[in-house]
Amino acid sequence: MMTKPFVAALLSATFLSSAAQAQDPDLAAELAAMRAKIESLEAEVTALKAQKPETPSWKGAPQFEDKEAGFSFKPKGFVQFDTGYVENPGDAVATQNLGYNSRARRLVFGAEGTLPGGFGYKAEFNFAGGSVDYEDIVLTYQPKGSPLQITLGNFYPLSSLETMTSSRLTSFLERSQAVDAFGFNRRIGAAIGLVDPNDRYTLTAGIFNAPIGSAFNNDSWQASVRGTYSPKIGDNGRLHLGANYQHRETQSDAQSVRYRTRPFTQLTDVRFVDTGAIAAKGEDIIGVELGGIFGPLHFAAEGQKVWANAYAPGTTFEGLDGVGGGVFYNGDPSFMSAYAEIGYYLTGETRGYKGGKWDRTKVLRPVGKGGIGAVQINARVDYVDLTDRLSGESLYAPDHINGGSQTGYQLSAIWNPIDYVRFLLQYSHADVKGGPLAATVKPDSSEPVDERSYGVDSIGLRAQVEF
Repeated sequence: MMTKPFVAALLSATFLSSAAQAQDPDLAAELAAMRAKIESLEAEVTALKAQKPETPSWKGAPQFEDKEAGFSFKPKGFVQFDTGYVENPGDAVATQNLGYNSRARRLVFGAEGTLPGGFGYKAEFNFAGGSVDYEDIVLTYQPKGSPLQITLGNFYPLSSLETMTSSRLTSFLERSQAVDAFGFNRRIGAAIGLVDPNDRYTLTAGIFNAPIGSAFNNDSWQASVRGTYSPKIGDNGRLHLGANYQHRETQSDAQSVRYRTRPFTQLTDVRFVDTGAIAAKGEDIIGVELGGIFGPLHFAAEGQKVWANAYAPGTTFEGLDGVGGGVFYNGDPSFMSAYAEIGYYLTGETRGYKGGKWDRTKVLRPVGKGGIGAVQINARVDYVDLTDRLSGESLYAPDHINGGSQTGYQLSAIWNPIDYVRFLLQYSHADVKGGPLAATVKPDSSEPVDERSYGVDSIGLRAQVEF
């Protein structure tokens, strides 16, 4: 292909030979045709350059984008492998699901992008359980520059800061106990909210049905609302204030609720605290949130309180109504959970935050570019109480729910060698009081069964990669 210097030289030679052209009309015509051909070739080269597609940007995976038209597409996913050890207290629990174990915690694959007119989409599928589980599958609408945001699909129903934050970005192997104990799971629903383009506030309300994989006869539903306010403080500080409320109605042919949680890892399915099924037609949950970021330091604290709308003993049902094996109690039980954590980046990074939840942290000096990556240490105290004395002196139903309480003392160290690779080491000590296994672990204790205490230690390691 002809270059511009070559073209210029050829044109100069053409002009210098103007005298010869005047004496030879044939030569002049030939040179004129050559000039026209050269100009045509230059026009073709310019047009080809204009049609050349832009190179995809790289955000852990290639992102294809046509900014002018409003289209974008990015394949995405992440893989988490966990390994570790969960103590069997006193070797008293008859199970093979304590001790050493390894598992693929999440194998998530999907895509996300934008469409013209302010629409966006995301679809994620988790293959870790040997079958397909559904993560976020949503269609969103938010006009450019507007705080209005509408979300339709399968997503978390506006509960806590921990719930709304991706599991890729949490400070510990698992979210706080409230998420597991109180069943903050994704559901099919719709939400409308105000999300400040300047990232100062959010206020969102939604209504939800059952999770996406539920049967046709599931008529359970939930209404939720969550608001956050996150003012900046000084040059590098930010505060997070939030509150959330949820009202849930149980399925008509299985009107029961159950609250339980694992010992800070999913390397075991054993729950040392568990209320069992409670006959109830619904529940109400209120949560408060507090967080802050000051340079490499962050802190967070949350509290959640749940009130079950229980059925009294002797209640009868008609048609499809039933309790699904739930126990009747003398009153409406209530339970609570709370945690507080603090974390610090030894390498100077600042924890990411956006839209009322924790976001990705940018590694300042990644491995391969002269640095050691980002190193963060965290500490947390996490408490859940699933015990409630409703009436009388008995320690058993219908007077008393001995679900037990569990207090976790946790330490974690996180290393991100680059932005999209993460290693997390966690140690946890659980102080358990009462609960369904207290008599098994402490059979010779003279204390009431709901007062018997024991400890459970665990250690876990996670390797994670995103794209």
